[in-house]
Amino acid sequence: MSKPTTNTSSNNNTKSSSTDTSLAPLLRHFVGISLIVETKQGRTFRGTLREADAYMNLVLSRTSNKNPTTKSTVEGSLASEEFDLVHIRGPSIRYIVFGANVDISGVIKAGRDRERAASDKYRRGVRKARK
Repeated sequence: MSKPTTNTSSNNNTKSSSTDTSLAPLLRHFVGISLIVETKQGRTFRGTLREADAYMNLVLSRTSNKNPTTKSTVEGSLASEEFDLVHIRGPSIRYIVFGANVDISGVIKAGRDRERAASDKYRRGVRKARK
């Protein structure tokens, strides 16, 4: 019997781009999911993901903010602010926490199905020019 050959990266014809392995393109599948975002400045935002782009800039809706620099009237607790929309720059994000009840693989599968359906709809709309 001969030994099976293994594919190395030099023999492999498919190339993976950096967008295939980063979190930024994955976030677009989580639109509508509640999450918590902690920034490098120490602020914590809890809200529903409304938009995400390729640079990991996020827009959260119905957002509450826990700010460690502002003390409330009760000593030792953090002040909370409510916002309709919050834009968070990607480079300032430290952590993104999804809820424990989020089925991550199911959300990704549903997002891929939505993208596939949208691309199929687009292809159906493209018509050939008459001669």
